[in-house]
Order: sequence, then C-alpha cells, then structure tokens
Amino acid sequence: MRLTRLAASAAIAGALATPLALSNTASAATGTGSAYGLAATGLVNIPQTPAVTATADKSLVSLPANPLIDVKVLHVTAKPASARASVVDLSIAKAALTAHLVTATCKGGTGTSTLADARIGNHRLAAYAAPNSALNIPVQGLGTVGVTLNKQVRNPDGSLTVTAIEVRLTDAQTISISSATCGAGTSSRPPSPPPGQATGKPIPGPTDPTRPPGQAPKPTPVPGNLPVTG
Repeated sequence: MRLTRLAASAAIAGALATPLALSNTASAATGTGSAYGLAATGLVNIPQTPAVTATADKSLVSLPANPLIDVKVLHVTAKPASARASVVDLSIAKAALTAHLVTATCKGGTGTSTLADARIGNHRLAAYAAPNSALNIPVQGLGTVGVTLNKQVRNPDGSLTVTAIEVRLTDAQTISISSATCGAGTSSRPPSPPPGQATGKPIPGPTDPTRPPGQAPKPTPVPGNLPVTG
C-alpha cells in the first residue's frame, strides 16, 4: 500500500511540475488546445475552473466555496493542439466519489485519461478506462450514480475533447472532472509515392542523339599494325 501511494505521489509530481511535452518532429500542430480542471451544472453550478486556452498554464489550490466538491490542487496547461488537466485529492461526498489523481491529456487529436486510487463507494474505477466507458453504480443511501470514464467527443471543428470523469447524479446534477481539448496535427512530410514507384530520379548517362533507342553504338576503327608470325 505504501509503495502504491508513493507511485501515485510520483505521478502527481510529474503531472504538476512538468509541462506537456510537444514533439517538434514530422508534424505541425493545428488548432488551439484548451483545458479546465472541474465544472458542475445543475443544483450546484461551478464554471470551468481553472480554465486555459491557447498557450497558458494555471494552478489552483482550492475551489470557490460550494457544498458539493472538495479538491486539493487543480492544474491545467494548454498549447497549440495539446492540452492537459489534473485534479489532486478529489472528494464528492454526494456521489461517494474519491480520487487521488484524475488526469486528462489530449495531443494531436488523440486523448487519454488516467485515474489513481479512484472509487465510488466500494467500487474501484479503472485507472486506464477505454474511451466512453459508461457505468451505473448503486451507492447505498444515494441510489444509482451514472459515470462515464475517459469520455471522448469529436467536435464539429474536428477537435477532440477528453473528460476523465463525468458524473451524473439522480437530481440532474452533472460534474465534469479534468477535461482537455485539442485539434489534430498535420504532417509536414511530403506525400509518399505510389507503391512500386521510385522515389529518386535516375542519373542520366551519355547519349548519342543520332542513335535510335536500343541500338548499339557503331564501333570506331583503331589504326595500327598487327604482328605477323610465321
């Protein structure tokens, strides 16, 4: 248990201290990245907090006063075609939801999410859930809590939004935790030639414009005397 906690703490340190790395090879980013740590709509409304777009990085150590959600740290970062959001030590008592770390990452039109020590009641949530994993989890005293893990939505402009956890309560309350949006990257490499076609140009050799194609050159006589033997 101690080793697991240490590993999770190391993951948090990496999520908060290291900006999202961007590749400078073979692709050019298009679109604008954006991210937010947490948002809620319904009986309790919390705007996207904190929220960033374009090239920005922001952290918060608390949420505005509310009766629903408690967190320790929220960190978001965005760059062209890349974004990342992390929430540390999340607690939503009304949904019996707790998590040590919730992270969403989006880069070049591809998204992932990661959960560390996340659970609803006695149900542990998968650390690496498949996209759009929908669950209905009965919680004693609360009824059924609807959850979507690694929610991924392709937007009309072609960008992708990844939300690590979306929680739906029975009183029409929706909570989104760690959300990142990015556009797709475009390749800067030239297109590949059709199969079987050479990629380089042949090196021209010496040619005789008077000789038809495929005909051998006419031999040139060399003057000289052959020795006579007898």
